[in-house]
Amino acid sequence: MTDVSLRGATAADRGLLARATLDNLNWNGPRFTMSEVEDTAEFRHYYDGWPTGEDFGLVAEDAAGVAVAAVWLRYFTADDPGYGFIAATIPELSIWVSAEHRGQGIGGLLLHRVTEVARSRGVTAISLSVEDGNPAARLYARHSFRPSPDGAPGCLLLEL
Repeated sequence: MTDVSLRGATAADRGLLARATLDNLNWNGPRFTMSEVEDTAEFRHYYDGWPTGEDFGLVAEDAAGVAVAAVWLRYFTADDPGYGFIAATIPELSIWVSAEHRGQGIGGLLLHRVTEVARSRGVTAISLSVEDGNPAARLYARHSFRPSPDGAPGCLLLEL
């Protein structure tokens, strides 16, 4: 695994989370531009105003201090749900690893650490959404995410 250090995600990371959201939406090739993401509320709410309320996350940086990955949990409402929305009490996870750092264990490290933080905060479950065919689904399965009985197709749940 590439040597990375982890730090908490802050308001200064909004741009990073925006870029990560764009990359996540374009996991299987270019579908959206940054302008389209910025102009689309259902995409923008994954990072806009970060953080609010109980939101939290982690950023992985390389030895030069460059962000190479991030994981963040946001609380959505039924009036403004994320794609992995189950309930307002269950945060939705987003995770991103830069293309050149994938396959090195960084995603697994981030999932492990963010679930530790979630447990310490009293979180009892985490949701996420993954499209059919996305190779990240294997990572989520290895970390015990399972299809949610109450969620939409592609909605996964991890009970803590």
